[in-house]
Amino acid sequence: MLRLLILSAAFAMAGDVRPPQRVTVAPAASESLERLPVHVAGRVEATPTGYRHQWPGIYFEAGFRGPRIVLRFDDAINEWRASIDGGSPVTIDRPGKADVTIDGLAPGTHRIRLDKVTESAAPATFRGFFVGRGDALPAPPARRRQIEFIGDSSMTGYGARADRRDCTPEQVRATTDTPGAFAALAAQHEGADYQINAMSGRGLIRNAGGSVPDGAMTQLWPRRIPVGPAPFADPAWQPQIVMLKLQADFVGAHPDPRWPTLDALVADYAASYGRFLAQLHGRYPRTVFLLWWFDTSNAPPDQAQMLRKAEAQISAAARSAGARDLLFLPFPAAQFRATACHGHYGLEAQRQIADWLVRAIDAHPAFWDGR
Repeated sequence: MLRLLILSAAFAMAGDVRPPQRVTVAPAASESLERLPVHVAGRVEATPTGYRHQWPGIYFEAGFRGPRIVLRFDDAINEWRASIDGGSPVTIDRPGKADVTIDGLAPGTHRIRLDKVTESAAPATFRGFFVGRGDALPAPPARRRQIEFIGDSSMTGYGARADRRDCTPEQVRATTDTPGAFAALAAQHEGADYQINAMSGRGLIRNAGGSVPDGAMTQLWPRRIPVGPAPFADPAWQPQIVMLKLQADFVGAHPDPRWPTLDALVADYAASYGRFLAQLHGRYPRTVFLLWWFDTSNAPPDQAQMLRKAEAQISAAARSAGARDLLFLPFPAAQFRATACHGHYGLEAQRQIADWLVRAIDAHPAFWDGR
């Protein structure tokens, strides 16, 4: 039985009124439709039935003709955001195994973009875009610029739409907004395709509060799907910039047998960071590395010295591996208000942080040329 999800009208430039855009959700149909070729950004597992995914921030783009398009899902856990021709976005929340039909579009050609909004605790599948026979267009080309983000919850937009810090797990899920977080915003400002290989609470070698000891980012980053062992491999993915934000190691840190002191944790962190950058450089030999770093301007002298030593150690290891371009970006946390779930940044602060990152990138335009 069809269930009306949303009815919206989108307006283009003055004097150009588009027809109402109707969106309905129904069980997957058996009618004969043509699957659209897509431009996929982010790590997915392409299967005969669609695109299996778990990392945040993935998106799909396609072109088509005509007044109607069907989005086919097998996904009961994620929220999605679809936009046609840059118009008002349509929210698709946990559609399950269903077809989402958008029709009432103007005649002619269209372009659709589908963004994954939430984090996934488990894999799900987007089964593709479908149109009537003869209405498919070639997939939009990949962008020349590429940027990869590796990190934690701030990159995922954890709870960013919340107006409170005290959130339940369901409220976190419902208010997370990866497309509205700084990583996606900065990449789109730069006209770049992007990957957001991030997961809440995960650090470089140790996770927040010591949780999931075998699931730090050094173990998860090589994977196509975080919960599966298969490695990610795509020769076409050679980002000019890789930005890393890996500091969950120090959230809720406490002495344990492996790291009995903060000095021991920082020393292991620095050595592991250097090895990780060497691994990244081996895959992306022309990449510039941007490291979201600690602002030591108000730190106690002993901690500031410890972090300066770590920075020097990381730099030396990266350069020894051949990574020539490495930029530490001390993050001025005091300039941004953390008002969303569990002390994370809300949408306004995320936009401000995106501006901070864009300024850093734009100050070095040669980064996009691999130097």
